[in-house]
Amino acid sequence: MSLFGQFPESGTLAVPKKYDPFANDVRTWKIDGRYGVADTLEIDSVIRSHQDNRPDNNYSIANSWNGNLGSPMESKVFFDRYYDSRHLLRHKSENMFSSAYEAYTILPEDMQYYDSHHPFAQFAYRTAFPINREEDYVKALFTMNANKFISYGGLCNFIYGRGQYKNQSSNMINGGFWFRYTGKPYEMNISVMFNDYKNRENGGIEDNSYVLAAKDIEAINMPINFDGAQSKYRDYCYHLNHRYRIGRYVEDSISADSTRVYYQPIVVLAHQFRAEDVKRHYIETAMPQNYYETYNYSETATHDSTAYWTITNTISATLDESFNKKAKFGLSAFIEYEVRHFGVGYRGSEDTATVMNETLHNLCVGAIWSKNQGKFIKYNFNGKVYLAGERTGNFDVNGDLKGFIPFKMKRDTVNKNGLEISAGASFSRTSPDRLYYRYYSNHYAWDNSNFRNPLTLDIRGRVGLTVAEQELEFGVNFRNVTDYTYLNEVALPAQYDGNIQVLAFDAKINLKAWLFHLDTRAVYQITSNRNVLPLPDVALYSNFYFMHSFFKKVLTLQLGVSVRYHTLYYANVYVPALGQFALQKEQEIGNYPEMNVYLNFHVKTIRFFVQYYNFNKGLFGGSNYLSMSHYPINPGTFQMGFSWNFWN
Repeated sequence: MSLFGQFPESGTLAVPKKYDPFANDVRTWKIDGRYGVADTLEIDSVIRSHQDNRPDNNYSIANSWNGNLGSPMESKVFFDRYYDSRHLLRHKSENMFSSAYEAYTILPEDMQYYDSHHPFAQFAYRTAFPINREEDYVKALFTMNANKFISYGGLCNFIYGRGQYKNQSSNMINGGFWFRYTGKPYEMNISVMFNDYKNRENGGIEDNSYVLAAKDIEAINMPINFDGAQSKYRDYCYHLNHRYRIGRYVEDSISADSTRVYYQPIVVLAHQFRAEDVKRHYIETAMPQNYYETYNYSETATHDSTAYWTITNTISATLDESFNKKAKFGLSAFIEYEVRHFGVGYRGSEDTATVMNETLHNLCVGAIWSKNQGKFIKYNFNGKVYLAGERTGNFDVNGDLKGFIPFKMKRDTVNKNGLEISAGASFSRTSPDRLYYRYYSNHYAWDNSNFRNPLTLDIRGRVGLTVAEQELEFGVNFRNVTDYTYLNEVALPAQYDGNIQVLAFDAKINLKAWLFHLDTRAVYQITSNRNVLPLPDVALYSNFYFMHSFFKKVLTLQLGVSVRYHTLYYANVYVPALGQFALQKEQEIGNYPEMNVYLNFHVKTIRFFVQYYNFNKGLFGGSNYLSMSHYPINPGTFQMGFSWNFWN
């Protein structure tokens, strides 16, 4: 996988001239929303460290959450909140409640399209014990081609975590359906995505001393702050991207006596339609005692309701990069019109009311100058500005440059060895989340019409070296934010009057000596204001393991131990009524090594693992296994699971 994922391959994936329905070949990619450009990906068939392939670990190496899969989450690594593992900007739904579910949510921009000469399916299951508190995670995918032009498929993920602590169960189902048509002049991609989350809320354990003092009490018996509360969040998204390539057929000489004829695009016209429908409910049938300070509409029951929907249409034109043989670069421009609606209300014990009901319109234009083809140098410079609507004056300007120097190695058959270098910067002015301006619920209400639009400057750089299965990657990220917005210690939106800087250095080091491997990712963070933006100085993930293949490489075995660790700091705390994370100064979190021992097997297309999670609890490493104040991670638990790819 490329170190610099911000440079997608231009155009659609090539379809073989001769269609063979029995060929063992599956390709997958994502689609850029505005321009319909395909970004190639890899099939999930990685042999090593399969036990770590779950949403929380894929999201970040350090997270704030209640330890139960499917629960709301915030990364403790600042730039992981904005960039994914390929260093691409995360796709976000534009409402404040979506951020806590980003580790799980699948949006159209995250959808993987498949091109397969035969039906392809994948089924995965994992669970955690004991039986009456298990945590089940099921993934199922199916895709096939009707012919070389048409493919379709579906994906479904299901999580049901009963929770190791009282009243913290999670129930999640998400996925979607997709359809693809690829012809020479015309192509189309359609996806329908659904995300549905239900979480029982307990406010955490009553007293942190149950964990910090290492009291001999089982997790299920620890007193909690309240019961009878639950939150529901759902996000449905509908996406259509189609484009028409205006071009000509070109005859090209292959050798002295042979030629080939191919379709050469000149200008690509594209249209995108995107609709998103979001709802969030927070319900209390038994009111928490001594937890919330405010009851705005009822002291006997709570039913907060928020709705958000948006419809976006984008039209773009692109000068195809491959058209100009002498100066290979692409030019694109777009115009985008969006309609957004926000609704806030409640259903009390005596009345029902709608507090906020507004519809907003925005007009945006933008352009890209890029070079995405070639082996050695690629670049992408883009920008957009809002010309009309409530976002008038907002803008975003980005630039990225990448270079690659290959190294020839004897056993390098796919040209992966080499040195990659990239640098980038962005400058933007964006409005705060609309609900940060105005919101009303039973326990929280605010009106911040005087909030200013934050100004953000990002500077980033990366260097990656791959030589003979040894990988070294180093990165630096800097952000300066003027008028940073956040939730303060009483969980109300606030805006810092001034500048806040975050500087982060990260390293990814994968080493191998004989049959032993050490995979490490470390992040060092500096924040200019710990009172407003607290972060741990160091976050670390390290995985030491033995891996070897047996029986003529039919069976691959991996045996190892992994650790996750971060330094002590005042981590943000989860606020159930808002589904958000707010500042707190009650308890420092960290300096605890979360350690797991595991065994992986890989036999042909089946991967299987067994793992004992947090095995060091009570043995060594201290007792501060809190993920955030009042929310400890799960105690030592036995986990197992498998994944099976069906290629025919």
